[in-house]
Amino acid sequence: MFLDIQVTAHQPLALGVRPAGTAPVQTQHHVPGSVLRGALAAAWIRDHGLPNKVPPQLRREFVALFESETVYGPLFATGSGIVPLSVRRCKYQRCTGVHPDEAFDVSSSPYCGSCGGPLTAGRGEVEFFGGATGGLVVQRTHLEIHDERQVASEGDLFTRRALTHHDHKGDERQFHGRIAAADDLPEAAARWLNRCRDIRLGGRRGTSGGVTYSAATASPRLPETGERVALRLASPAIITDTSGLPLDLADRNRLGEALGAELSSVLATRIVRVERVWARRERVGGWHAASNLPKPVELAVSAGSVLLLTFEEPPAPEALLALAERGIGLRRNEGFGALETATSAWTPPGGFVTEEAPAGQEAMDPAESYARMLYRSGHSAWFIDQLRQYVEERSAGNPPHHALLERSRLRTLPGELRRDVQDLLLRTTPDTLDRTLARLAALHRLKTDEEQSS
Repeated sequence: MFLDIQVTAHQPLALGVRPAGTAPVQTQHHVPGSVLRGALAAAWIRDHGLPNKVPPQLRREFVALFESETVYGPLFATGSGIVPLSVRRCKYQRCTGVHPDEAFDVSSSPYCGSCGGPLTAGRGEVEFFGGATGGLVVQRTHLEIHDERQVASEGDLFTRRALTHHDHKGDERQFHGRIAAADDLPEAAARWLNRCRDIRLGGRRGTSGGVTYSAATASPRLPETGERVALRLASPAIITDTSGLPLDLADRNRLGEALGAELSSVLATRIVRVERVWARRERVGGWHAASNLPKPVELAVSAGSVLLLTFEEPPAPEALLALAERGIGLRRNEGFGALETATSAWTPPGGFVTEEAPAGQEAMDPAESYARMLYRSGHSAWFIDQLRQYVEERSAGNPPHHALLERSRLRTLPGELRRDVQDLLLRTTPDTLDRTLARLAALHRLKTDEEQSS
């Protein structure tokens, strides 16, 4: 049984990620399935009491909801989604053009077909589409003062970031996702799961995380099928071999064997080979609130990773739907291993385009994006001086060259930035170069004026 879930946020959501040193605690831009599961488990305990202190019937209900085969998928805000690692998009020109998904597109050009800018691979991160999102994250500093010494207590001065509960229109932000209920879920548990209620998501629950949860029985559309099917991860997946050790994703034969052993009963067809893998790794853990202990830390395949599989025969659409309901890997009932299947190239959710170029607007001028790239390099004043002469040379009909990159000032440029500067020097027209220079000079003047006024 599928349930369509809608969550309406009334307060900022502190959906923290693993802290990195003394940096501010970051926030997720979506609600992971593990967070939804934990919030609903806390609501069940408030309604009925601790699982070890309730009658056996209620205990079985709790186990069926949170310790069995019920799978809690991630919730994404309206107009947002994960950009798969197999997708290549404009690096600086966030234009409205359709960009290749290497899982299904044969185009091998490193440049955008719409604006000519360089393409870069998706990062598997949650992004917002279809217009400006406004302030997406709020930042708060938390401080506890020691009573006697009147200084910050050790480890109690920190900054936490939270996802705002208002969208760019000022409305309360809504999140959508699915819960795949276990087949043997008791009727009373199903009714409880369908009930509308107020819950709290994430951390700092005294001042944030207030949402309204609602659910409705869904009739999902059957996915398309074919001999080549891509599995796009919507949450980290813990994929292991038969001994429980993490798989080497570069070994496609062993990966195919492990996936085949796991999915054969679901898909009823044999995996011929793993054609290609686009993946990143991360470590995932969590906190078990009932025992007040950390959960095991696992090496997982990151959300946004893509596994392109070839089957002996096209799986039945019902089987692919069952796979999406089940997920892959270990600890699926904790929100890991959520996925969607695809037989065609990725498109932004809901037909949206990227937020810097809403539908109906023109793509960003390449000169604007190149100017921003040079400005962020930290050498904007130097580039202004050097590009003036280069623009004059190109306007006089001289061929393009990249001698500027051999100057001592640029020898330490990172490789990716060096390639982008080379692209600007060799691929752009004199007119684009001239407009890039003008826009870069304007950005530099603005920065200088701000520094002088402060």
